[in-house]
Amino acid sequence: MDEGQNRVKVDIFGQVYTLRGPTSPERLTRLAALVDEKMNALFAQNPRLDLQTLAVLTALNLAQEYDDIAREYETLLDALEEEARS
Repeated sequence: MDEGQNRVKVDIFGQVYTLRGPTSPERLTRLAALVDEKMNALFAQNPRLDLQTLAVLTALNLAQEYDDIAREYETLLDALEEEARS
């Protein structure tokens, strides 16, 4: 195993994956749980979705959430910079 790499087994939508990365096992588990939660919520709304479509829609929903937060962060940074200039 690479130095600095942590491994953890997680369950996402009934599939077990081994994740490896430099972040803590707890964080990897938390991120996997978030993806699992989002996939299950989407599937509950439309149980006819196939796994690939479900995964793509989950990724798009998470990307939208990320983009919303990134935009809000940029707005806050701009406001702080403006305030610092005043």
